[in-house]
Amino acid sequence: MSSEREIAFLKLQEERLTALEKKKADRKEANQSNQQLEEYLKNFDTLKSDIETQLDNVAKLNGASDKKSMLNSALTQAADLQVLLNDSLSFLPAYDLRRSQEVVTAIHQQIAKVQQECVPKKKFAFGKKKNVSTNANTVKENKTSDQQMESKFSKYTGDVVVENKSNETLELSKCEIHKKDVLLKNLSNCTVNLHSTMGTLHCTNCTNCTFSVGPISGSIFLEGCSGSTYHVTCQQARIHTTHGAVFYIHVTSKAIIEDCKDLKFAERTVFYEGYRDDLKESGLSDTNNWNNVDDFNWLSNDPSPNWQLIS
Repeated sequence: MSSEREIAFLKLQEERLTALEKKKADRKEANQSNQQLEEYLKNFDTLKSDIETQLDNVAKLNGASDKKSMLNSALTQAADLQVLLNDSLSFLPAYDLRRSQEVVTAIHQQIAKVQQECVPKKKFAFGKKKNVSTNANTVKENKTSDQQMESKFSKYTGDVVVENKSNETLELSKCEIHKKDVLLKNLSNCTVNLHSTMGTLHCTNCTNCTFSVGPISGSIFLEGCSGSTYHVTCQQARIHTTHGAVFYIHVTSKAIIEDCKDLKFAERTVFYEGYRDDLKESGLSDTNNWNNVDDFNWLSNDPSPNWQLIS
């Protein structure tokens, strides 16, 4: 009997020690998470403050080139702010994630406002289909890989075309893009606001940009894009050869990816003023399959390594 009591006592002691070690490990993990969050919030708020200071100083400058230079600096830091957010998605609590998204959106809106007030806005050209005659004798048989990629991108057209822009805030008015097909091509480090219903949206070769997009009655089609963030609503998302992108998405059908890596998907939670009216006009429903992603390169029943959900 004494031996049985000793065994039971030892077993109880072992269970207590195991529970104690688990509590210590959980406490250590929580402390590390708190330190990680504190460091993120400190860096995020510092960067946000720096951007706001630069934007306040733009109006105080006299020369147009100086104003543009400071705006470009603010845009670069705004891109850094988005990268910091994207890199921290795995540990951010829901409240801090939503707050950070709203701050980034507000920063881009503020940049657009300052740019409109202090730097003359460039006009955008409406795209037209071109009749191109090809002389067979002038066509090179051996194209470089860059030329082949450019040729692939060139097959897309649209009612409205914006291309070859860098370090700018691009805002297309409702009258420019309403229910039209829009093509964005060769953009880098830009903030793009398309606040209207559209027919379709093509993005090709866009790098390190942030997109705030109104409801698209048809599809958004991405190809050759990288390092960008999309706040988008659409019927379907077709995403090809795109890497390192984050999608805050409302999609009534599904997202389809092919030849992609390091994509992240979350439910869209940040909207612009008038969004609900645009959504109603687009004919899209409130159904959101943001977490329904098909990877054409992954046929296994196991989760695809090319994308992940964030909440």
